[in-house]
Amino acid sequence: MRITVKVPAVGESISEGILAEWKVSDGAFVKADDALFELETDKVSMTVTAEKAGRISLSAKPGDTVLIGSSVATIDTDAVAAPAPVGQVSKPVASPPLAGGAGGGVSSSSSEIPALSPTAGIESLKANLNDLAPSVRRIVAEEQLNPALIVGTGKGGRITKEDALKAVSVGQVSKPVSLPPPLAGGAGGGVKPSIAERTTRRPMSSLRHRIAERMVESQHNSATLSTFNEVDMSAVMTARAHLQEPFQAKYGIKLGFMSFFVKATVEALKAVPAVNARIDGDSIVENHFYDIGVAVSTERGLVVPVIRDADQLGFAELEAAIARYAEKARNRTITLDDLQGGVFTISNGGVFGSMLSTPILNPPQPGILGLHGVKKRPVVVGDSDQIVVRPMMYLALSYDHRLIDGRESVAFLKKIVECIEQPERLMMGV
Repeated sequence: MRITVKVPAVGESISEGILAEWKVSDGAFVKADDALFELETDKVSMTVTAEKAGRISLSAKPGDTVLIGSSVATIDTDAVAAPAPVGQVSKPVASPPLAGGAGGGVSSSSSEIPALSPTAGIESLKANLNDLAPSVRRIVAEEQLNPALIVGTGKGGRITKEDALKAVSVGQVSKPVSLPPPLAGGAGGGVKPSIAERTTRRPMSSLRHRIAERMVESQHNSATLSTFNEVDMSAVMTARAHLQEPFQAKYGIKLGFMSFFVKATVEALKAVPAVNARIDGDSIVENHFYDIGVAVSTERGLVVPVIRDADQLGFAELEAAIARYAEKARNRTITLDDLQGGVFTISNGGVFGSMLSTPILNPPQPGILGLHGVKKRPVVVGDSDQIVVRPMMYLALSYDHRLIDGRESVAFLKKIVECIEQPERLMMGV
């Protein structure tokens, strides 16, 4: 029996997507729940899996725009996987060793690697790049890999995404081609390469395109202003150090910083309800729930999954929810429902080393809290004006000034600072 592989529905407002990459080859045998292809939409990227086992026949190409519900392949469920020949044991293709040592995936043997002359290099590279899947082409271009040096383990020796990532991990990063040497005469000598030969052009993904649209829309449709404060992280860091081992032993998950800030944000929203609202036309809609978005960075852009009813969750439940959403975002199994309905967002640029930033609002939310790197700085404490070194973090609150006044924004940040500098109150719920 043949079953149809259809593009799944991912939300009422989404009617089409882009088939970014096939995870299987035409004619391959797939098992139930095997990853088949990656679907990119203007709001979310996801991996579509096989419903049943069988031999797959592809009817759409990578890069095709596909309608929701349309067929992109069929699976013959009556087919069976071909057995390995008698006397042979099926095993993955082994990568040849690196030059001068064991392991790796790049061969140094000149008999196995076609030489690229300077004059032939550009045309050869173009031909090689055209044969690659979009995801592989992107890695090759960004990491400056030479496709001729990558051992492909896909069908017919095709280079898979995993092959390209492996080449990066073992250090096969080099300029893919050598430009012809300059000709004698003239300043700098001879023929200057064209702009096209010195740049890489790739299509913007649907997700990145949508992110760009939303950022511009946010700037155009709100009166965004930012206010700042700083917080002493000593108490939180001490609490984590003392409680980490028993916390992890009891709940099976580490106690991080983000759960403290989610808890503090909930308390700040309760103390300053103007920040827990939104503008709808000529009306102000006040929210009486606390669904907090936590920004997660992926290789395809930023997504903001929403932790529902964060006010009702304990620290362990918050940490588990954050870890679960981060894993779903990395595996591209996050759904549209996971991303909708938040009242406020927290974005942690500190994990990338950011010291200070002004985050952009996530419409229709009126506020976003930006966290930054923890740095040891001298600060004045107590009535004695004693100067001590403390781990400090800058906080930034971007807010819609149409709805939130300066007094309320400052009060909101001060409440965050109060909660973080007295974490025992958060942990005791007082």
